[in-house]
Amino acid sequence: MKTMRLPHAKPRARRWTRDEYYQMADLGWFDGQRVELIEGRVVEMPPQKEEHYATICLAYEALRSAFGDGFFVRPQGPMSVGPASDPEPDVAVVQGAVGDYVDHPTTALLAVEVSLTTLLFDRRKAGLYAKADVPDYWIINLPDRQLEVRRGPMADEAKPFGFTYRTTTIYKPGETVTPLSAASSPIAVDSLLPPKP
Repeated sequence: MKTMRLPHAKPRARRWTRDEYYQMADLGWFDGQRVELIEGRVVEMPPQKEEHYATICLAYEALRSAFGDGFFVRPQGPMSVGPASDPEPDVAVVQGAVGDYVDHPTTALLAVEVSLTTLLFDRRKAGLYAKADVPDYWIINLPDRQLEVRRGPMADEAKPFGFTYRTTTIYKPGETVTPLSAASSPIAVDSLLPPKP
């Protein structure tokens, strides 16, 4: 009797689409949780501590002042990055006004993540924002009390999500940083950092 050989198949993780992600949300799968869809994976985010939320508020106010009319500063709003990603930067700046965005934007002029406990994850997300052609990506690094500014999105297959940024510049307290899309509005790094406890 001849033995039948089955083909070898490795188990693999099931990736979700944005449509499926929103269907799951509608069914209540994520009630009471902070989650993001990152390249088909549903990632649970840690609860926001006071320092994290206060920093989001500081960044929001600083960017509203720097950009002014004609720009929409979005706190913790989703971005549609392809069919399998829906990240939620802590603050993002897009062109236009609130009414221009019934759907989530697909890119931003500037995306900001506040990192208290998620620094490695936020650095990895740089590839996702570069993929979305966000020209200016900032990480407010609270443990080190500094601002990491990444600019110049470019393809790089060796990097997470196949993209990266050409430059990374570190700004410290006492210095200023100027958003690429608000060239006449420098922002003091100190204004983005909450007071030391």
